[in-house]
Amino acid sequence: MSLANISLVGNLVKAPEQMQFSSGRVKTTLIVAVNSISKAAKVSRADKEKIDISGGTPTTTADFYRVETWGKLAELASRYLNKGNQVTVSGRLVLDHWTDKHGVSRITPVVEANQLSLPQKPKSSEFDDKVKEAS
Repeated sequence: MSLANISLVGNLVKAPEQMQFSSGRVKTTLIVAVNSISKAAKVSRADKEKIDISGGTPTTTADFYRVETWGKLAELASRYLNKGNQVTVSGRLVLDHWTDKHGVSRITPVVEANQLSLPQKPKSSEFDDKVKEAS
């Protein structure tokens, strides 16, 4: 048995982008920024091979994830989420293989979401109720 599940908590970098296909299916794409804080390693002067990870200056970096939602979940994401919202995403990590305009093969990791939630409760719990119905 193989699994490629992923859970993210981050903020939307831009407004969700919704697409409707001729078949009637709906897809909404989200770009989620996930911050991580790490301390820079500090090399000991006495022994250049020893690394002290307790010291150093904390640095913040962000990783950006493309998240795709489909169907009812896509409609709800497009309706209730906006740029800057904090969101929790659970789904399956897939690799999107494609060829760029120069003929070079590329791979983009994509999270196919099967669950979305807002960690901070909105004024109305309507979003969470609708998400439960869509799942």
